[in-house]
Amino acid sequence: MVVLATLLSCQPKTDAAATSEDTAATTGKIVFIRIDSLTSQYEALQEKSKELETRTLEAEKSQGERVAAFQRDAQNFQRRANSGQMSPKQVGAEQERLAGREQAILQETERLRQELQFEQLKLTAEFEENLLKVLEEIQAEFNYDYILSKAPGSGVLMVNDANDITAEVVKRINLIPMDGEMDADTSGEEDAAGEATENAAE
Repeated sequence: MVVLATLLSCQPKTDAAATSEDTAATTGKIVFIRIDSLTSQYEALQEKSKELETRTLEAEKSQGERVAAFQRDAQNFQRRANSGQMSPKQVGAEQERLAGREQAILQETERLRQELQFEQLKLTAEFEENLLKVLEEIQAEFNYDYILSKAPGSGVLMVNDANDITAEVVKRINLIPMDGEMDADTSGEEDAAGEATENAAE
């Protein structure tokens, strides 16, 4: 899954009356989140992911059954044609019918692939949107200068566990439900995916 590597910045306090202790606590403060832990503990995300996984398995099973039925019919046709039980006209008609079935199966497989892929895209986008809301809230509340993402390939190699705010993020993000929809900024991607799905079904 694509995850959000967030880098939020804010202005340090400039109040002349601030104590040195306050300044030390709010200037140059860098914290981080562990994305793997966050995604595994976000209950709404896990629920939606399981639903999508179930749909994927059901689609694969359904298509597998269609393919198996087609293969049986094709083998049966081959035996009948080879044994001379069919006239040339019947052979041609059956070949055309089987070709149409095969094309329909391929189109349906592609349609399902695109549909499930787009559902995953929406799920990821909604997760990132909810995460950003929580991080903006925390950044404003605690006046952090940076919130980094600790994950494979993120570029963050070493961290101090004392600056790990994953637990706080998990607590807050679990208060946000997921409806499987994306915000308006991704509507163009949705339209494009819908058009591609329609084209595959034609």
